[in-house]
Amino acid sequence: MSRSVALSQSEEGMSPKAGPPERYLALDAARGFVMVVLCTGGLGLGLLDGSPTLQRVAAQFRHLRWDGFVPWELIMPAFMFMVGTSLPFALARRREQGQTCSQMFRHAGCRVLALIVLGQVLWSLYAGRYHFDPIETLTQLGLSYWVAFLVLQLEFRWQIVAAAFLTALNWALFVIFPGPGGSFSPTANVGLRIDRAVFGLDHTYDWSSINFIGSTVTVLFGAWTGSLLKDKTKLPSDKVKILTAAVVTSFVLTFVLLPVNPIIHKCWTASFTVCHTGFVLLMILLFFWLFDVKRYHKLAYPFVVVGMNSIFIYLINQSLKSPWLDQSVGVFTQRFKFLGVLGPVAQAWAVFFVMWYICYWLYQRKIFFKV
Repeated sequence: MSRSVALSQSEEGMSPKAGPPERYLALDAARGFVMVVLCTGGLGLGLLDGSPTLQRVAAQFRHLRWDGFVPWELIMPAFMFMVGTSLPFALARRREQGQTCSQMFRHAGCRVLALIVLGQVLWSLYAGRYHFDPIETLTQLGLSYWVAFLVLQLEFRWQIVAAAFLTALNWALFVIFPGPGGSFSPTANVGLRIDRAVFGLDHTYDWSSINFIGSTVTVLFGAWTGSLLKDKTKLPSDKVKILTAAVVTSFVLTFVLLPVNPIIHKCWTASFTVCHTGFVLLMILLFFWLFDVKRYHKLAYPFVVVGMNSIFIYLINQSLKSPWLDQSVGVFTQRFKFLGVLGPVAQAWAVFFVMWYICYWLYQRKIFFKV
């Protein structure tokens, strides 16, 4: 096996022949943190049960049926945002290698195809048979990545115009073509009607194939954040100020949009986009301050181990964790039944530790999976 085998959205370093890869500790750690929360089911809190209070806590780490916002709704957009942060590093690296636009275009196309294929493989594993569905996370990520890659070839001012256009287009599709229950109906919005007509799939109370329009903007926001942190002409203090201003702006825009545009993850509405952007930027700001300004590198290490193999641990989590890995670990832990209501939390962390150790083994040997 190659020391740098194919598979990870962390593409800041591409080829040992071109010199040491440029990496950003805060971004690797933030990416890893997102995967830790995902793979533990919300730090294990989403598994709490046994009393109304515990159930209310657990509900914060489960997807909502439709509109509103809970912390768990941050995972998927944070995943996509962090893909975007790696894009400026990847594109700069390829330019340094002397790649032409057509070569980068082909490479990006291959990445998109790989993500779509992986997504459909996972979806088919869930279904127990081959089953195509465009709403699968990696498939949506691939489509968002492709559009974002094309937009990033433009001058920055036109990138902003493109992001505004995509946001307006997503909004307009729902408003101009409302269903019987309204623009953002969970049973008949425009996205659901498109999927029924084109794919023959009923995604009632679920995501739809056109979500990639809104999530592309999330990837672009991530790319602009990556460009900011990559910029060596700006002092760390300047980056902190810009990130802080972006966080505040995101939350202000959320409240401005709420009266006319509800927060609905499954429609990737404009208010949802700016809301989750604010929280993800807040995480990156914290990690940047801790690991790149204050240089608490040891604290970052557990997250970096995961962050540098994030696609790998995502695939393990989605394909092997349940039921195989969970059952295998449970043989030795007895699912921590002696802990009562906290048993599922401890079991989630025990299973995650196995996945983390696999990533650690790969990290020690400099084996990083990339798409």
